[in-house]
Order: sequence, then C-alpha cells, then structure tokens
Amino acid sequence: MTETSDLTVQDILDEAENAGYHTILEIWREVLKPAEAERTKRITPQYANRICTTYNGVAFEDMPDFRDSYFDKIKQLTAILEAEIEGDDECLKFTTPEEDVEFNSHHYLNVLIDWQRAFLTWELDWDTTHPDAALELAAISETHRMFFDANGLTALLDQIKFEFTDADRDLLASALQDLRESREE
Repeated sequence: MTETSDLTVQDILDEAENAGYHTILEIWREVLKPAEAERTKRITPQYANRICTTYNGVAFEDMPDFRDSYFDKIKQLTAILEAEIEGDDECLKFTTPEEDVEFNSHHYLNVLIDWQRAFLTWELDWDTTHPDAALELAAISETHRMFFDANGLTALLDQIKFEFTDADRDLLASALQDLRESREE
C-alpha cells in the first residue's frame, strides 16, 4: 500500500462532511474500491519498513508476497460486502444516520459476522510450519487492523450509533463455533 492508504476514519469523515449522507455500506464500498489499483503500485520504503519492523520474520524481499496476500484478503472481504449490498437494492438509499441504522442494522450484523468468519478461516488455515507463515500472519494482522482497529472500517458504525447487542454477540459466537466444529469434522 502507499502512504496515502493510511487515512484514518476521521479523515474520511472530514472529507465527506460536505457531501450528502451516504450509508456506511456505501462508504465501506468506496473505501475498499481502490484496493485492486493499490495492489499494483510500487511498495514504498516507508510502508515496507513499517511492515518489516512490525512483523517478526517478514523481510524486505518478502514484501511483494505480503502485498499479494494482504490484497487477496481485502478482495475476499470486499466480496462479502458487495454480496450483502447486492442482496438489497434499497440498502443504499437512506439519507440520514437514523434511517441507516434502523433499516441496515441487519446488513451490518451480517457483514460483521461474515468478515469474522473469514478471519477465523484464515487463522484456522494458518500453518506455523509453512515457509510463508510469517507473511500470512502479517497479512491477516494488517487486514484485521484495517477493518477492526479503533480507526478501522468498523469504527464508522459508531457514527450511526449501531448497537452490537448481547444477542448479536451470541449469534456471532455461535457462527464462529459452528465454523470451528465444521472444520474439525
């Protein structure tokens, strides 16, 4: 990724403040849209240095493979989001945060659960003995950071006061447990 990919949620919100309201689903889609183009850009020394100093076992010569794994994961998570949007042709039409949370909360919950399933799948597939184990773990971690850190994509849900209830937590826990059990069979 380039240095410009280090935008924070607040940067995105500040830029969008003068525009009309867009649902969080639409904002996520727009933030993720340049991922394929970013995949082919030159890896900057600053980005390579940050990754290599953050993740033990990742060296500068590993950066192209790291980048490919990272963007493959973003592509998979983007496909989950796109499938959710495509399943409801009305989900992007809402014009206020209140409408967004009222009518799209089930979409946000579905996306969050499916994104967490993807992360769990990558973690379950991760093999410490594989020659690229460090690269894969770094790609999983960086992707998780982009989506779930305090300044990640999911933090945007705070803007519409999305509530992740105890029932939602139970649903997520059950979905992840089902995935774990299906992998053990």
